[in-house]
Amino acid sequence: MNLGKQISPYALLLLLLSGCTLPPVENLPDSPANTDSIAEISVTDAKSVVEIKFVESAPKDIFVITNMGSCTLEELTIDLDLSPSVGKLIFDTTATGAGVDVFQPFEVEAGDIMPLAADGVNDGDTQLALLITSLDPGDRASFTIDVDDTLPRSDLGQIRVADSEISGAVVSITAGGTETILATFDNGSVAQANLPSCLATQ
Repeated sequence: MNLGKQISPYALLLLLLSGCTLPPVENLPDSPANTDSIAEISVTDAKSVVEIKFVESAPKDIFVITNMGSCTLEELTIDLDLSPSVGKLIFDTTATGAGVDVFQPFEVEAGDIMPLAADGVNDGDTQLALLITSLDPGDRASFTIDVDDTLPRSDLGQIRVADSEISGAVVSITAGGTETILATFDNGSVAQANLPSCLATQ
């Protein structure tokens, strides 16, 4: 029987009542995906957060840089600028110069950190550029130095720095050639920078 020609509804009904059945429609098998040949990689945006904390201490003040994010930071450059601070802070590194009484030179306390300037930090400087080669998540780098304020009158005197006196100081941070991010110290002596997100493979 040639079913390719048009069949009227009435004729079709007669065929079905007489027991004639249409040929079954062939079901094409689905083509299963070959999942074994596809590498499954989950890539998520991960935070890159750097915290810089100033700790007033005796006889040395401390700056602590902590990787608060989930990615290793490479070639991390940090520029500290104390000139906008409320206390008009300066670095006091020698017995002579703009500093008051007690002085302390720049010294690394933890981590692979070094000043970028060939002559290090001079007495009376308000800026300090640093390089941290690598900083893993949760790790910190820190250095000690003496910081004085230059206010005629201050809460703790010029040889000690109150939390509010470093507020306003600016930090410029760059990691691995990415764009530079600015952060400002708050009244708790902390500056926090949110760097561009990095890629973490799971």
